[in-house]
Amino acid sequence: MQRLSQKEAGAYFTPDPVVSTLLRWAVRDESDRLLDPSCGDGRFIAGHRNSVGIEQDMDTLGTAMARAPWALVHEGDFFAWAAETAERFDCAAGNPPFIRYQSFKGDIRARALGLCARLGAEFTGLTSSWAPFLVATAGLLKPGGRMAFVVPAEIGHAPYAAPLLDYLVEHFATVHVVAVREKLFPDLSEDCWLLFADGHGGKTNEIRFSVLNRFAPSARPPRQCIRVSVREWRSAWKRRLRPFLVADDARDLYRHVADQADTRRFGELASIGIG
Repeated sequence: MQRLSQKEAGAYFTPDPVVSTLLRWAVRDESDRLLDPSCGDGRFIAGHRNSVGIEQDMDTLGTAMARAPWALVHEGDFFAWAAETAERFDCAAGNPPFIRYQSFKGDIRARALGLCARLGAEFTGLTSSWAPFLVATAGLLKPGGRMAFVVPAEIGHAPYAAPLLDYLVEHFATVHVVAVREKLFPDLSEDCWLLFADGHGGKTNEIRFSVLNRFAPSARPPRQCIRVSVREWRSAWKRRLRPFLVADDARDLYRHVADQADTRRFGELASIGIG
């Protein structure tokens, strides 16, 4: 089988302070059963003695098993495993692979999107792998369960990420997105944020949104946050969180101008492309 490059596999391993922060929040008792759906080299499952990890790369799998010999580690496709397992978890944490839609294809993609659809999340053909990973993981949590993940900053603006947030607010009592301006991964072009979801089986009408200039280890998400109404997120901001990175007065001014009848959108005047 042809080996994927680090970029193709989405395999960028998480700095230890980030791992510790996510685990300290997600794991609340020694007996909690923890899931990492893409455990990589085992950094998350090594941080808790009652862990389960899934990994499809055999070389990385060996590193994970050596790092966390107490953990139960499965080799193979997470989505196939998730569709069959009867086990449910108290918490989940990790750094799902960021594989863009061009490489996220074939049987794995079909299984992923099929499983998510059965859980109630309909993704488009342009989705990257990380978003289905989170929905499938949420589907394996016990009532009241929680999860904490590294996510790409695309969660704040990409259309394909909107079904994930729609799913989360309908299935968790608290959803908190933490934007980090300074790169969490210096060698990765992708900007990364953090996602905390608590109270599986609940529902919320707001998304908590915090902005940090740089990451600092902590036992919990920032107390200071903007409480974004789900209704406002869906309607006024077209299911995007990125507008909340700017100051309130700038955002209000933009909203005022955008709502004027004689305002012209740039797309009405010219073609817009990327790259």
